[in-house]
Amino acid sequence: MPQLASRVLTVSDSFTLKLNAQVQELQKSGVDVANLTAGEPDFSVPEVSKQAVRQALDLNRSKYTPVPGIPQLREAIARKTNLQQPSTVSASGEWGAAQVVVSNGGKQALFNSMMAVINPGDQVLFPAPFWISYSEMAKLVGGVPVVITTQFENSFKLSAAELSVALDSSPRARLLILNSPCNPTGSIYSAQEFRDLAAVIARHPRGKDLWVLSDEIYDRVTLGQKPFCSFLQACPELRPQVITVNGMSKAAAMTGWRIGWTVAPSDVTAAISTVQSQSTSGINALAQWASLAALSLQETEFAEQIEKYRARSRLVLEILSKAGKLKVVAPEGAFYVFFGVQGYLKPKESAAQLCESLLREARVALVPGEPFGAPGFVRLSFATDEATLKAGCERLVSFLNSR
Repeated sequence: MPQLASRVLTVSDSFTLKLNAQVQELQKSGVDVANLTAGEPDFSVPEVSKQAVRQALDLNRSKYTPVPGIPQLREAIARKTNLQQPSTVSASGEWGAAQVVVSNGGKQALFNSMMAVINPGDQVLFPAPFWISYSEMAKLVGGVPVVITTQFENSFKLSAAELSVALDSSPRARLLILNSPCNPTGSIYSAQEFRDLAAVIARHPRGKDLWVLSDEIYDRVTLGQKPFCSFLQACPELRPQVITVNGMSKAAAMTGWRIGWTVAPSDVTAAISTVQSQSTSGINALAQWASLAALSLQETEFAEQIEKYRARSRLVLEILSKAGKLKVVAPEGAFYVFFGVQGYLKPKESAAQLCESLLREARVALVPGEPFGAPGFVRLSFATDEATLKAGCERLVSFLNSR
């Protein structure tokens, strides 16, 4: 029979989506599973977004849209970005709708960006632990993933020294991906930490040819005193080589609506729009009008959700503290707790195998760290109701302490 394209033979399915689907099948068959795998908020979408869809239907706003999105939404995204990157605005002028492309979720925004800037054989750098799709997307576009090892003691954040070493050893480095707040660790980079990385890029011989992709999809979900900082808020001088990615899935619980976007210099924006024009074209019109409504809301409208995330984070950390041999990264943002289970592994057992046993014996579903580039660690999502969360964490601790 005809052969498949070689590019798909080296790419894996999304591990978290596959695992979540398996757990949902178990639940449908009546198995009581505490599903702590999916990074999907359990809150309802804003009421104004529902109303906007009804109005759009009444006004027959369900036709094809421009490839980069309806102008009103792109303008709203530009305004949001300008507020988050005031240093960039003062240095280079405001972002406008012309620098925005609305995509089919943050995932397509990332993929479009890689398609636009990566040539075959170019190296794509990102620190581990990393969101699992970075590596696979890089392979799909012909790039070479380069994983940069980081340290637990630094909350797994990329340091200037680690970036410098990675650039020295990556002669075809073309793209650096940064994610803050981070999936899976929940770590947030400070403005100074970003500036330290920018200084390395500025002085390195290959720095001028390096794109930076800042994945800011969890911007709203902060769990403590440390605020969110957009990369370009800290490093406005790098604006000509930075692509900012964001979306509505995490910030407004609009996962199934599939609204993401890029904000970038005009030349790369044009390339991203071209890529999208030949793949999906303009995305769901009704979802765009719903997102425009959600972006009009004040931050206070989401205060209750954020406080619930914070309470859930405290609950998880309190229960996990009863398993004394865990190595826990206390999250500063997003809605995950990432922890090392090395002290509970049997000889030659992996975190993935431990998660299989946990699901089989204790009916708790977690994501092992191996797909994130962190063997020996496990990710727990607290984007679920408190009863499920409490039951799952207590089962987990009981399971670990029985070993």
